[in-house]
Amino acid sequence: MGVCWYCCCIGFDGNFFNLNFKFMRAYILKESESELRVSASPDSVKKMVELGISVNIQTSAGQNSNFSDENYKANGAKIFNNTSEISNADIIIKVNKPTDDEISSMKEGSLFIGSLDPYNSRETLNKLRDKGVTSFAMELMPRITRAQSMDILSSQSNLAGYKAVIDATYLFNKAMPMMMTAAGTIAPAKVMVFGAGVAGLQAIATAKRLGAIVSATDVRMAAKEQVESLGGKFVMVEDDETQDAETSGGYAKEMSDEFKAKQAKLISDTLAAQDIAICTALIPGKKAPILISEEQVKSMKPGSIIIDLAAESGGNCECSEAGETKEVGGVHVVGSKDITSTISEDASALFSKNILNFLTLLIDSESKSISIDWDDEIIQGILVTKNNEIVHKELS
Repeated sequence: MGVCWYCCCIGFDGNFFNLNFKFMRAYILKESESELRVSASPDSVKKMVELGISVNIQTSAGQNSNFSDENYKANGAKIFNNTSEISNADIIIKVNKPTDDEISSMKEGSLFIGSLDPYNSRETLNKLRDKGVTSFAMELMPRITRAQSMDILSSQSNLAGYKAVIDATYLFNKAMPMMMTAAGTIAPAKVMVFGAGVAGLQAIATAKRLGAIVSATDVRMAAKEQVESLGGKFVMVEDDETQDAETSGGYAKEMSDEFKAKQAKLISDTLAAQDIAICTALIPGKKAPILISEEQVKSMKPGSIIIDLAAESGGNCECSEAGETKEVGGVHVVGSKDITSTISEDASALFSKNILNFLTLLIDSESKSISIDWDDEIIQGILVTKNNEIVHKELS
């Protein structure tokens, strides 16, 4: 009589789901050619092994983040070559959504953890549902204190805000700080940041460290204190509508046409005097709001720079296009794409720590088994597919 290759007992206990594996097999997938990040670092692999997980890394998955296969093996991982091998996986982890081939190789009941771009990837969600995969979209992480260490949007946006200013500085053909020399004084650059979320606040801090004069705008009044604490000037129309401009999740709401018109006038007057604009404003599940019109772009001085971090979601600037750099009336408009990939080692390290912290929520440290509390606020917030259904309330 044969013995199953893994000794498994599946049990249900109230709202908990327990998987008791002799080995919990996790497979870390390699990303597409344009994505330089990886979802596990050698350090996170070591800690995953300590949790009782058998970790498998696809060949060269960490190469673009300066993590070699040897680094991974030294920390307890095994290397695999073909995507088809994830048919053995209990947990599949990836930075971005899985491909059709990857989904077809997953076994029913396995867990997928990563980014799913759920509002724009219905076909992928349907395939995960039909395959019977339980999937978690990490970008839906609730904005609560307990979940901060698992929040990939915050960790990646922090780096994106920093890199946006560095990219702008590289393109800008003037100095950022004020310089007083025997030949004369160079005035500091003026930088305006659109959106004072995590990316925007980091952009403000970075621009200030480089010596620029910084202003920022956001529809949320709560952002004013944060902007000013970093040394920036807050630019905003203040009226009754701004008192309720934030969702319960801490994101900006879409504003009325009347407010947008008043804000556009204020922004036009301010933007014309700026050297650099950094756009970071996003609304979850919706197209990014247009904050800079083509006319406003043309009002800026020749040689000015616009970095649009929202370009992949439609753009905050009317002229931006994801992955393209355009010149509009002498102004360089950069539609940023995969910006965190350009700082992949740090981005991967933070992303993998977010994943690791989430895994500790799923795994019982004593029994070394998967134990999921389906009533947990974090689980409910990011769970997308389960039991051949799309279960997330905003997606079902």
